[in-house]
Amino acid sequence: MTIKDKWRGLIGIILRIRYGQPTIIYDSGGFEDGELIGKPEQIGIFSVVIYGGTVKFGENVRVGYGVKIISASSIKGSKDSYVVKPIIIGNNVEIGSNAVILPGVTIGNNVSIGAGAVVTKDIPENSIAVGVPARIIKSKE
Repeated sequence: MTIKDKWRGLIGIILRIRYGQPTIIYDSGGFEDGELIGKPEQIGIFSVVIYGGTVKFGENVRVGYGVKIISASSIKGSKDSYVVKPIIIGNNVEIGSNAVILPGVTIGNNVSIGAGAVVTKDIPENSIAVGVPARIIKSKE
């Protein structure tokens, strides 16, 4: 065991961190009607998919680290305010690390979403979208 491993273990004990299998969460978020259809071909660690409003993945979808895909959400502070809408992600889609996909969004085929983008509206096929909120900066040919 190296000194690095010993320090890592000690820090893990102090901070109550468990090292091991990376965390990826697929959950309905307490919304029972939702459905998860398909799964990404590749998904980075620390990613969360809340499928309470249904999430459908196409083929060849690659998702970066720390991405949040949220199809059902409750708004705290409001009486019974829920947003439950399906998310549809097309074929050959790349979603950059730490991007957020919000309820009701459809992402077309052959789309790239930039790292850190917040997707609030539909993204048409053959597009590159970046920013907060995400906007199309280029069309793919």
